[in-house]
Amino acid sequence: MKLNKLYYFVLFIGLGISLFSCTKDDTDTPDNPQAVQRGDLIKSVKMDDITITEINLGLTLTGAHTILNPEYKVEMIKLSYSTIDSEGEPTTASGALFIPVTGGTFPMLSYQHGTLAKRTNVPTYMGSNSTEGMVGALSASLGFISCLPDYLGLGDSHEVHPYLQSELSASASIDMLIAAKNYCDENGISYSDDLYICGYSEGGYVTMATQKKIEASYSSQFQLKASAPMAGPYDVEATADGILALDTYNSPALIGFILYSYAEYYDNLNLSDIFNAPYADLVSSLYDGTNDLGTINANLTTDMTALLNQTFVNGFKTNDNHVLRLDFRENSLLDWNPKNPIRFYHSLADEIVPYAISVNAEQILSANSSSTVELISIQTGSHTDAAVPIILSALEWFDSLK
Repeated sequence: MKLNKLYYFVLFIGLGISLFSCTKDDTDTPDNPQAVQRGDLIKSVKMDDITITEINLGLTLTGAHTILNPEYKVEMIKLSYSTIDSEGEPTTASGALFIPVTGGTFPMLSYQHGTLAKRTNVPTYMGSNSTEGMVGALSASLGFISCLPDYLGLGDSHEVHPYLQSELSASASIDMLIAAKNYCDENGISYSDDLYICGYSEGGYVTMATQKKIEASYSSQFQLKASAPMAGPYDVEATADGILALDTYNSPALIGFILYSYAEYYDNLNLSDIFNAPYADLVSSLYDGTNDLGTINANLTTDMTALLNQTFVNGFKTNDNHVLRLDFRENSLLDWNPKNPIRFYHSLADEIVPYAISVNAEQILSANSSSTVELISIQTGSHTDAAVPIILSALEWFDSLK
């Protein structure tokens, strides 16, 4: 029995930091150089078979109570697929597909992972020897065809990761779903158009962005049944306001990731205007996809006045039309009218993404929505500690609906 894959189910989901890599199976399909349509399947590689016994033991090791009852063994496949970059040009992304090994027709599920900076810490490289991979295995064992996109800039993609940028986050996730359908069609696997989506931390943000895009442009392809954004920074502007108001921030890798990513994708920002020396010269190499968040934290400082140019910070705080504030506002996810049920999940004790972010999102979207929007509050648990019980609660909700 592969005990290492079970152990990692209890590790940190919110930041998704993983430690080991896996060996890929050699059974893959040939490269397709003609793949230019979004969601076209470029390559597939079988990565793992996961038994019901392993999944049940993984649940036991979490120590969390759940009513979930895994029914099927699971096959894990790595998909490489076509999506688009910031210029709308074709590029390749990757993701993990988890399929119940049984007959029948199953709904689809998309799980969006939390913040990762190291390109190889995603499930397509880690396999089921990761927390995220075990989420995919568990959901598939319940009777979902489960998709875990790596996102642009992670996995096989060598773009700069568009951290907390809604359009590119949504497009990579939706194109992964299309690629999963293409894989199923090619391999005689039956699926329905019913779709459930969820994600934790950054993945909560990506889940909201994905729902918004599906409802606007893909409702004929996916019948979205429920969405569970969990502990996500849905209001990017308010999230940045909160962090930049602090003198000390214990996760400088996160604010650095936001600022670096926006500086790379928007022409109106320069790293030298945002970061003080020596950090202005360091951030490009720190966020090149080879370092995990722990390494990046160790190379930055928790002192915000030392990390960030105070002329930039003061300008951001005092100018309601600051260029970066407008960029953040463009990518915040509170200005739409959800048509399908949303259930937010968040711990009151979250020290990374404030609980108030979800309270505000629930209040605004409830007023706008023609469907049910609610917030499930977890009474205790840090951003890390609350992740497993929150994710299990969301899967219980989905399982009750299908």
